[in-house]
Amino acid sequence: MIIAMPMEKGYPVFTGRGNTFYGKVFDESGVYSFNSTFVDKKMSHLPIWVVTMPIDIKKNQQRFFVRFDVTLPVVIEYRLHDDKDEVASLKLITKDLSGGGLQVICNQQIKVGSKIKLTLDFSDYGVFQVDGEVVRILQPQSGRQLFWISIKFLNIPEKIRDKISKFIFKKQLEQRQKRL
Repeated sequence: MIIAMPMEKGYPVFTGRGNTFYGKVFDESGVYSFNSTFVDKKMSHLPIWVVTMPIDIKKNQQRFFVRFDVTLPVVIEYRLHDDKDEVASLKLITKDLSGGGLQVICNQQIKVGSKIKLTLDFSDYGVFQVDGEVVRILQPQSGRQLFWISIKFLNIPEKIRDKISKFIFKKQLEQRQKRL
């Protein structure tokens, strides 16, 4: 495999043949870490390293809040057009949840940047209303009208964020106990 030569303070990083190194790769789905071994270098117009194929590949949690896969009912409201007052309301379910936002499963796209009003039902913890913004849309299967819409919370009161975090912690604990 070929990678751009790592730089430190503007200078190329050199290492010896056979040395193992730790690397990270970023893409739209997240951050991945891996181990690889240095094989050779080439100093052309773009300095490169020739390395072995990565091993021990791991997806890293880069979030301030832990994301937890959970299905919860959620109602979202948003403006259909930026310049009009026409509002759409959709009853959806979550795909995952964190203290910083959530992902919903939807059969239609909502424009990235759209402001959203969310109503979440946490059964034991109550019903909460929070503001959000669409930050990403994924279509997991091309040709199928199904979208995963990522929404970050905006100006969420810490009291509500704490309840969400406690809910996630409780669900994680329940999940671990089921495995034992």
